[in-house]
Amino acid sequence: MRRGAVAALLALVLSGCGGTVVRGSGPEEGSATADAPARQRAAQVAAAWPGSEQERVWRSGYYPVDVPVEWLPKDAFHGGEDKAAYYAGRLVLAGGLPQTFSGLAQVRWADGSELTLPLRSADSVFRSLTEGKAGCPGRCDRPLKVTGAEPGTREVSTSRGRAEIPVWRFSVAGYADPFVYPAVAAQQPPVPPGSGVEVPGARPAAFSAASADGTVLTAGVAHGSCERVERVEAYETGKAVVLIARVRSAVPPGTVCDLAMHYSPVDVRLDGPLDGRVVLDLVTGAPQVPGGGPGGGPARGRDGGR
Repeated sequence: MRRGAVAALLALVLSGCGGTVVRGSGPEEGSATADAPARQRAAQVAAAWPGSEQERVWRSGYYPVDVPVEWLPKDAFHGGEDKAAYYAGRLVLAGGLPQTFSGLAQVRWADGSELTLPLRSADSVFRSLTEGKAGCPGRCDRPLKVTGAEPGTREVSTSRGRAEIPVWRFSVAGYADPFVYPAVAAQQPPVPPGSGVEVPGARPAAFSAASADGTVLTAGVAHGSCERVERVEAYETGKAVVLIARVRSAVPPGTVCDLAMHYSPVDVRLDGPLDGRVVLDLVTGAPQVPGGGPGGGPARGRDGGR
């Protein structure tokens, strides 16, 4: 989640059960009084981007878009017991895993550029599937047998266009197609120094998707149980887009609200297509990469692992 206003909501959620009282003092978020500081901050963020060190790092890094944590085979799963075993981490090795030596791998873009990144070993991928899992929610007495793994490649979308990344293709007994996992991890988007500025009257919106023609962005806004998202607007320049969320109380002052946090998607129409422009966070000034899962989180793929 983003820092600043959203972090305050997270702190409330983590503090445990209870309630808070909606107070009536101060201007409403989304009022005319609250508009100017947010737009000034958006202008500052957008103006600082071109030619910055953060832009240089962004243009040369690996920031995947909608790349899943796994590609499951088309026939996954053969039954509820297999599915329960997989998600409970009930996998056993029935064969050896490849050993890695250099510990490095290359990501290759369509324009011929390359980036060397740390390689996730087959062993570390296997351990991520079996360690720290919750208990089995159903019947999973019979574990899945991993009979081996082999390296491969996969074409994915990134902030710089299509790229070929290394993957591990795990063979599982009884399944014709492999279970496939990325062998490199995404880099963290660069955050400008001195970021995390509080923005009176506004909150950041988390960019999650763009329409096919790039003219409509979908973004998620965090808000409390007694709040509603009034609108999300876009501050646009030729190089960047900054999303500004307006949230306001949805109940009369004095109402006791629970401390649950909600995440609402909102569509924002741009003046022109996104077309290579970067979407920057209002609070941190950092570039945003759309995620593939609910709330912008990791997605899961199912297409045979090819």
